[in-house]
Amino acid sequence: MGANEKVTRRFKYEQVLGWLIVIAIFIYLGKMVWENWAQVKQASFTLRPSTLLLSTFIFAFSYFIQIWAWYLITLKLGIALSFSETLKSWFYSQLGKNLPGKVWLLLGRFYFYESKGKSKKAISVALFIETATVLISAGLLCLVGLFVFKEVRSFYFGGQLGWLVLLFLFACGSLHPWILQKIINWILKLFRKDPLLLSVAYADILWILWISFLSWALGGIGFFFFVASVFPVSLSHILFLAGTLAIASILGLGAVFAPSGLGVREGVLVYLLSYVMPGSVAVIVSFLTRIWTTLIETGLIVGIYFLFGMRKDKGEKGDSQAQQG
Repeated sequence: MGANEKVTRRFKYEQVLGWLIVIAIFIYLGKMVWENWAQVKQASFTLRPSTLLLSTFIFAFSYFIQIWAWYLITLKLGIALSFSETLKSWFYSQLGKNLPGKVWLLLGRFYFYESKGKSKKAISVALFIETATVLISAGLLCLVGLFVFKEVRSFYFGGQLGWLVLLFLFACGSLHPWILQKIINWILKLFRKDPLLLSVAYADILWILWISFLSWALGGIGFFFFVASVFPVSLSHILFLAGTLAIASILGLGAVFAPSGLGVREGVLVYLLSYVMPGSVAVIVSFLTRIWTTLIETGLIVGIYFLFGMRKDKGEKGDSQAQQG
């Protein structure tokens, strides 16, 4: 058996195992609803169209804040593209989340910028900084949500919260350009590439981190209003729900076997939402959240395509007809 055949077979086994895990999660969640169906029927489900519309607008806008953070990273590294190309590259790369492995999320944008003649090293560094700031800002929002959510007593007694704060401070310190440069050059050395000099100031990285935090926070507020549009929740839980969506999304993306975090994000959402609503209700809310976020993301991608992609196609068609004439 050749090496390529072994790799292919191993990849197939990992895919099958990944889908088995996803199916097992959904079976468990479905069983939870089935066994507590009486509880679901008695739940105060409702539909508030105005609140749903507000939540959709807020959540959709949070994407553009994260794109702003990405644009600032590329600007500082000297690989920035035009506004329309930045939007297209960012939104189109999101389609990679739906493929197993999640690497396509990064590779899609990498090849887009490379096709524009941008430095491969600079693109890699930009993606590294974006990933690091997105992860750390999501963790920060989760910590804030836990800190204000007094029902989670275990994070106040026993020192868990203190350790998490120290971990966050350590993560912020790891974003210092000197440390980032050491990490990146170590990775480049493994691939026998020349080292680079990182020309981004620490203040710039912290500013990008803050923008990413705002993106997560705004998206989390949108999530709170979405939940409130289908099930009554207290306004005092807004930061907890914001942190819940952030950490669930990050853990979902980290599950490389699950396309778009399918099953994993739902499982984390159910666990954390169970603090503010019955578990069986949390299952239904998590499923509705998947549909809601998918429709918003798909709508944005289609909108960007019609706004910029079709305009470009018409322009190229017009140029072709002019040349023929």
